[in-house]
Amino acid sequence: MFVTILFGDNRMEMLNLNCKLIHFIHHLKERCGLDFKECVDLMESSGRVMNLEGKQQSEALASSVLTERQYYVLLRVCHDDTGCRKYMPLLNNSSQSHPELTELLRKLSNPDKERDRKIRGRTQRSQTRSKNISANNKYQLK
Repeated sequence: MFVTILFGDNRMEMLNLNCKLIHFIHHLKERCGLDFKECVDLMESSGRVMNLEGKQQSEALASSVLTERQYYVLLRVCHDDTGCRKYMPLLNNSSQSHPELTELLRKLSNPDKERDRKIRGRTQRSQTRSKNISANNKYQLK
């Protein structure tokens, strides 16, 4: 049972899932040269983040969280002044080699803004529809 982790200058490493999460995550940080106090996470190809931040010290097996034979992109998890989570890909030149990754990470790092944008879009569309219906009814009544 293994997974493939993408990071650095298009590096790919296969890692065994038959170990404890604490050791798996420790090894990830070691391989990419991060301080052990930093938080990392993994994102699968569909854009789903595995939420490893709360499991940094877990004794559970890595196979209980990750899917075997899956490809994951290694992410650094940062927190801004407001406590919002920001995801930084540890895959160099990801914007050129994986442009879809940049958009996914932007949405993940700004979930409130993305939700607000969707709500505003729906509100504007419904207002436009209401105006169109009113205009159509106005002309039909005459």
